[in-house]
Amino acid sequence: MRQFFKIRKMIKIVSALCFLLLVYADISVMDANAGQKTARQIIYVSEKGNDRASGNRKHPLKSLQKAMDRASAGTVIYLREGTYKGPFVFHKSGNKKGGHITVSAYKNERVMITEPKKTTAVAFQMNGCSYIRIEKLQIGNIDAEDACGIRMQQSEHHITIRNCEFKNINTTQPGNALTPKGGANAVLLLGKQKKSIHHIYILNNKVHDNVNGWSENISVAGNCEYIYVKKNKVYNNTNIGIDFYGNAEYCREPLLDQPRNCECTQNTVYNCKSPFSENAGIYIDGGRDILVKGNKVYKNPYGIEVGSEEWRSYYTDSNCVRNIKIKKNIIYDNQLCGLRIGGWTNDEKTGVVCQCEVIKNNFSRGNPENDIILSKCDGILFQGNLFKNKKNCRKAVTYDDAVSRSKIRNILFK
Repeated sequence: MRQFFKIRKMIKIVSALCFLLLVYADISVMDANAGQKTARQIIYVSEKGNDRASGNRKHPLKSLQKAMDRASAGTVIYLREGTYKGPFVFHKSGNKKGGHITVSAYKNERVMITEPKKTTAVAFQMNGCSYIRIEKLQIGNIDAEDACGIRMQQSEHHITIRNCEFKNINTTQPGNALTPKGGANAVLLLGKQKKSIHHIYILNNKVHDNVNGWSENISVAGNCEYIYVKKNKVYNNTNIGIDFYGNAEYCREPLLDQPRNCECTQNTVYNCKSPFSENAGIYIDGGRDILVKGNKVYKNPYGIEVGSEEWRSYYTDSNCVRNIKIKKNIIYDNQLCGLRIGGWTNDEKTGVVCQCEVIKNNFSRGNPENDIILSKCDGILFQGNLFKNKKNCRKAVTYDDAVSRSKIRNILFK
């Protein structure tokens, strides 16, 4: 009987030890792609850490850059509460098989990522790396002529930015209406190369109180495709809230120099006002095949605008501004106009917006001057939109006096 109790006691001790090892090893996290638990490295970073330490929870590293350099596919980097000064540059990618590299605040701890004042300041430079997640961070308190929270410009792909807060990202040289100078972006995708930036997910972030100068807050420019901007709250900024910008000669291959096959959905954008230009809350300029759906846009100069600022001699049916679907948005109290569509001029200084759909949007709370303005465009369908006092859609549409009516073609009301 004593032998039996000894064996049972030993089993209990071994079981307890095994349990403790599982709890404190910090090597298992949930892989969101696979939906199951797989062995993953976890690295902890703390202001009180030591870069010679192991990087586990009890012995964290001090430097986020050290943790990023140590990471491999599937690594999760947890930042403990505090302020971490960049710049931080990714040198390693995750991959489809091994998983993303994730940089996240630990649990609900407040983590600020900032960048000391200088001419150019970028908190996170993606540096061509892919399969990255950035989550639950505050990114801001950045003052520079060229200031940015997260920047991509080397064909990055499969990157997720979610549940972050971007604030106080300020250009020190905002310029004026006649003199463009510096700029500030919360997130900038700048597709310069023949290979696109693609499959980027910008989800459920707050972007506010930034001084943008001539730049935008969430900006998708040049050769970008399959970009998803969803459920973000963008407010109290000094220029465009969300921007898709093409045909500006950013990309080396002109026919690829435009955002395409993108979605801008379920965002809230308000009080984004430039002191020197008539900007929109959401602006699609030079893009094609873009869905703008379920957004709430108010208290901006323009609510949503689909424009064609740049005219190019190589424009064809495939790369002009076309197939923009504007559906089920709530658009109200925008100072100049709820929705504007088209190029600005009669001549070829600006292009044409073609084949767009404006369906089931709600303008019923009203916009002080105009609900809808049409300028140089061709093939616009209006169907099922709601207006204040049950106004007829035809009566809600104003035609831009600066553009000849002959430049406004094939407008269909259903």
